[in-house]
Amino acid sequence: MAVCFLQRAPTLKGGPRFYRIAIEGNLFGEWSVVFEWGICGCRGTRRIKLFNDLRAASLAADVSRNRMLSRGYDRA
Repeated sequence: MAVCFLQRAPTLKGGPRFYRIAIEGNLFGEWSVVFEWGICGCRGTRRIKLFNDLRAASLAADVSRNRMLSRGYDRA
């Protein structure tokens, strides 16, 4: 399982935020990319996307990570 954890400093609109991306295999031979985001210290929102192969899952995770880095998140 590969995990990327990103954080963003507090802003005028709210507290510090987090974004987590994980690539996981499931029991059916598929690969899941799990996205979690929210305010640090609170329960976040979760979204799961399924892929048939690891390469497609990895590309989706990379695209999402790069998008969040461009929005001001930093690697924790």
